Amino acid sequence: MDNLEPGDDLWIVVYDTEHHYSVWPQDKRIPVSWQPAGFAGSRQECLVHIRGIWADPRPLSLRSAMAGDARL
Repeated sequence: MDNLEPGDDLWIVVYDTEHHYSVWPQDKRIPVSWQPAGFAGSRQECLVHIRGIWADPRPLSLRSAMAGDARL
């Protein structure tokens, strides 16, 4: 039995304030503090897209702090 509703196979890539990426069902409300990253497709396509763009999984605040330390 197929329980999929129309649109269940449509996903978007989202990211939060720390630039962590995730996939989210296109027909669901995006949680507060997350925003669309401009890519939509199947869940698998979205995951492949994330792997291609998310080279550094450290939080943005940590990357920024480390970059600041490097300039001292």
